[in-house]
Amino acid sequence: MAENTKERRNFLQQAAKAGGAAGLAAMAMAVPSEAAGGKIEKTPAGLKIGNLIFTSGLTGVSDGDFGGTIEEQTRATLEKHKKALAEAGTSLDNVLKVTVYMADIKVEKPAMNKVYGEFFTGAIKPSRSAIGIEFPDAKTKVEIDMIAWVP
Repeated sequence: MAENTKERRNFLQQAAKAGGAAGLAAMAMAVPSEAAGGKIEKTPAGLKIGNLIFTSGLTGVSDGDFGGTIEEQTRATLEKHKKALAEAGTSLDNVLKVTVYMADIKVEKPAMNKVYGEFFTGAIKPSRSAIGIEFPDAKTKVEIDMIAWVP
């Protein structure tokens, strides 16, 4: 076994033990670089590197004219992700990490969580972060991006 392979395996093991951001670093290290023969592909869901899909942030606001409740926007956003992931050869069942950005996280997180729970029903749910931010428009209440694997 080449020394580089041993080093990468040891790094992955240590990163897995550390969790959190180290896990993302481990995923990045595990994906073959372009120099090593890997490639980055554009898919309907986002960028595919190795067997990982990194989605773009999506919202429930379309053409700037749809507002709606946090529930409506969360549902619309997750439906968009569901469709895009299916077109890329994977599904919500294979999502590893979700980041949710919310305009009013203190008030609307419980309502967002209710809809979110309708989409992620498996025994093992993806890791998730929820972050309060200020969107550039008043209609957007939620934006979601994901990291998923393609089996």
